[in-house]
Amino acid sequence: MNKTLEELRKEIDSLDHELLDILAKRMSAVKEVGDIKNSNGLPVLDEKRRQEVLETIGEKAKSLHLSEGFIKKLFEAIHDHAVEIQKKV
Repeated sequence: MNKTLEELRKEIDSLDHELLDILAKRMSAVKEVGDIKNSNGLPVLDEKRRQEVLETIGEKAKSLHLSEGFIKKLFEAIHDHAVEIQKKV
């Protein structure tokens, strides 16, 4: 049985809310990382870690048949925002 346009839109809306919940949890963890870095005198940006994350995410994207370029851009934006949050901690 095929889903209707309305059913698919409701499903997408639900998934969008799940994504937001997950991003909120991620940013909460980011703040905690910022606290640890600040307490230990560590720099906010760890370029090696950033590259490792992007590489891993790119591979995962490919395995899920998602656009590697799009997913990397998305995670670059997420990471850039995380760095800004940590700078404010």
